[in-house]
Amino acid sequence: MDFGSAYLFNKNPEDMRRVGTRGGRARARNLRLRKANQVPVTRELSRPRQETAAEAIRRIDALCPWLAGVERCERASRRRAAGVV
Repeated sequence: MDFGSAYLFNKNPEDMRRVGTRGGRARARNLRLRKANQVPVTRELSRPRQETAAEAIRRIDALCPWLAGVERCERASRRRAAGVV
């Protein structure tokens, strides 16, 4: 099995622990440097447009012409005038 490095050959466990520690520190240092060099992404959050009731009625009337004017139904206004709800 070739690990590609004679550096790890004939090391005792304490030496191997030291090698691993150095590698961990180097990786952590590189990650910190990489993170510090990144430009943070800042975007303005878009808010959903709120539709008014009048706009919704016009949109529904355009989609369903047979419903145009239903909100002004004469029978409903007569019932309200008579006290029947």
